[in-house]
Amino acid sequence: NERLRVDNLTVEVRRSVRRLSVDLTIDRDGGVVIAVPDHLKESEIEKIVRGKQMWIYTALGRKETTRKGPPPKEFVSGEGFFYLGRKYRLKVVRDDAVTNGSAGLVLKDDRFYLPQAMTAKGRDIFLQWYSERAAEWIGRRMKAMKGRLAAEPTAIGIRDLGFRWGSCTHAGKIFFHWRTVLLPPERIDYLVMHELVHIHEHNHSPAFYERLRRASSDYKQHEDWFRRFGDLYSL
Repeated sequence: NERLRVDNLTVEVRRSVRRLSVDLTIDRDGGVVIAVPDHLKESEIEKIVRGKQMWIYTALGRKETTRKGPPPKEFVSGEGFFYLGRKYRLKVVRDDAVTNGSAGLVLKDDRFYLPQAMTAKGRDIFLQWYSERAAEWIGRRMKAMKGRLAAEPTAIGIRDLGFRWGSCTHAGKIFFHWRTVLLPPERIDYLVMHELVHIHEHNHSPAFYERLRRASSDYKQHEDWFRRFGDLYSL
């Protein structure tokens, strides 16, 4: 990839012969990216970046704050855990006190309940619980929305995708991060739409964003929300 050094900034340059405008963004991992028409000279790109340096530094500072996210979970009573955009408090209980005789994690009456003997493996237990709910929720939303976008995935999966919320292969397989189910439902719907559009357009080209705009006219608001708050939804 082409990279441009401007003072203490390293900027990734993404060129496209179909692009007519310039788009400067901060990636989820804190990288500075500028998408430009293919014909734009390096000196012109540098001039644009220098004109936006104050915005870049401000955005990077805000990103660093949100990337820190919440402190690591200790899986003790009183901690809050997100599910579908809401935060539920955890109550650690004796094994025989878990409702309905369940031997694992339970969400009931606006609380998570976890057997005391399982707190040492709390993260793994929550991760499994979230993954199962993500598969159920996203499966239903995918079924409801795929006709609207005339897109049929060949497979749907839940996994840890690192910094990405979702991915779509050229074969039409769509994967979502298990953290997706922590998000508010309207943000999950946006991610589902985003990945369904990738079945038609496999990169973030102008054609992709035009198709996405037709599917979700407020997609820019969703993208901004994810840049600002997405990293807060973690385990």
